Amino acid sequence: MKLLENVPLLKQLEIINRLNFFNEFTLSERQVLLESFSHLYLVHEKHHAFKRFELDNRLFIILSGEFIIFKKSQLLELGRVGPGEFIGEGAFICHKEHSTSAKALKDSILLAITPEAMTRLPNVIREKVKDKIIEGMSARISTLSNFIEDNI
Repeated sequence: MKLLENVPLLKQLEIINRLNFFNEFTLSERQVLLESFSHLYLVHEKHHAFKRFELDNRLFIILSGEFIIFKKSQLLELGRVGPGEFIGEGAFICHKEHSTSAKALKDSILLAITPEAMTRLPNVIREKVKDKIIEGMSARISTLSNFIEDNI
């Protein structure tokens, strides 16, 4: 992953304004999040955002691109995630190593938030991020439940 520096704030805002993840955030809340509490990373096609068993507790929100999620082998795909979705939430929440790997299917841009930055966010922004994480995890549980039900 390559840290993207010197990306104009206006360009960053333009990117996140397109994503459902940030629908509930005001313009000023988006600006605070981008300016003070996050970093942008470029992950080139066929490179990993993280690998299974790595200890990296950042939450990654996908701004562009697509990732395949897998446990042991890329041939056993657990899922794909794209813009507006997030990865790394298990390690972020539990402060443990990653249980899966995430590999870019095309050049991708990630917004990374550390647990430490999350605690420093203004309450209203922190709660909105938490709500979006809960909403996303709930959708994943529902999808998995349907998959299990359809395949048993």
